Amino acid sequence: MPRAGNSLLSVCIIALNEELRLPRCLESLSFADEIVVLDGGSVDGTIKLAKSYPRVRVEKRRFDDFVRQKNHVISLAKYPWILVVDADEVVTPALRDEISQVIGNNISAEGYRVPRMTFYLGKWIKHCGWFPDYNIRLFRRGRARFEGGTVHEKVAVDGTIGTLKGHLQHYSYRTTSDHLIRMDQYSTLLAEDKFLKGKRSGPLLAGYKSLSKFLLIYFWKLGFLDGRPGFVIAVMGAYYNFLKYIKLWELRRGLRKPGDRVRYPGNV
Repeated sequence: MPRAGNSLLSVCIIALNEELRLPRCLESLSFADEIVVLDGGSVDGTIKLAKSYPRVRVEKRRFDDFVRQKNHVISLAKYPWILVVDADEVVTPALRDEISQVIGNNISAEGYRVPRMTFYLGKWIKHCGWFPDYNIRLFRRGRARFEGGTVHEKVAVDGTIGTLKGHLQHYSYRTTSDHLIRMDQYSTLLAEDKFLKGKRSGPLLAGYKSLSKFLLIYFWKLGFLDGRPGFVIAVMGAYYNFLKYIKLWELRRGLRKPGDRVRYPGNV
């Protein structure tokens, strides 16, 4: 049954060179009334692929940072409800049905948290601090905005926030090499954020942050229950923390400058 006008749904996606991961995402969004894909300057087949799906509208804006990009894409939505998903995510049938019920019944919350489960090294990760990984993804148009630094942006909602049970499936890293590339990108951005805030670091602090992250993920967050992938995640998390703080040290010593970074194909 078609939804009423006040319960129509826009799905918003930002993309950059996502032709490999975007199809699975778009195929899970057949329930949306429109899908807005904001391309950040892809040089692969992302734009052509997106346009081949029904109800998809492709817009373009050169990527600068996640907050500006995501705020721009939600400004392009034309329907009362907005669902934000990433190109490497899939809406499960349970989440689809729950979203349709929530917006169809016009329930009073202005925004909703959605749990997310990540697929990594052939396994769905249920510990390590990776699940349920709640994020606000569904909200009324005009009642929410993205805030934060250059990475790990969050949604601020004007009004009450509910929680959904159905989850997103997250196909984040294709391989450990993909994971390492992404860590290099994000650690650079986070180090620059800390540098601009006047934070300091050094090799000893970087080592301490690395060790504490491993212990947090593998033991406190029960990463050992996820088997070998859990151990890899703990090691990667430790290395990620080391990169953030050693790059901050480099910035403080003038060994690198804000904005100096290697450009990789991918979503940054």
